[in-house]
Amino acid sequence: MENKITKDWFVGFIEGEGNFHVGLSNTKNNPGYPFDTYPFLQFRIFLREDDEEVLQLIKEFLGFGNIYKKSLKYNRDRGFKAMDQCNFVVGNSKDLLKLKDILSDSCLFTKKKKDRKLFFKILDMKIEKKHLNEEGYREMLSLIGGLNSGERGNFKPGNNRKLYFAK
Repeated sequence: MENKITKDWFVGFIEGEGNFHVGLSNTKNNPGYPFDTYPFLQFRIFLREDDEEVLQLIKEFLGFGNIYKKSLKYNRDRGFKAMDQCNFVVGNSKDLLKLKDILSDSCLFTKKKKDRKLFFKILDMKIEKKHLNEEGYREMLSLIGGLNSGERGNFKPGNNRKLYFAK
């Protein structure tokens, strides 16, 4: 078997293991930002450490992204069966735009289809700096709440912190 990633294989792998993530980071250390939280976007794949080779092949196929190792020793010490993880992460806007181009004509069949659409809409809004005004920021928060198939019942705009909008 040849160890080569194809676009179709990668798209199928995203269906099962990919994650389009938008988090909100506290902006206490960024006094120039007009709101309490700052949106950051990441495309991620989490696998057990013994599958790291797959993430290396994905990174080679794409030509971008980073691989990080995550120890789950803390969980094992508490009696949980947990193997260490390897995470493939694409987080900068330039590379996320490349990923958007790669996936633009790909057909997704699962709930990831909606997540991809929302994720790249949020990316476009951020690139257009719409997250810097109240209307765009609120729209972005609404879109974030719809990620992961809209099953973010625990998601609160501002991550349970007060939102401060410029008047």
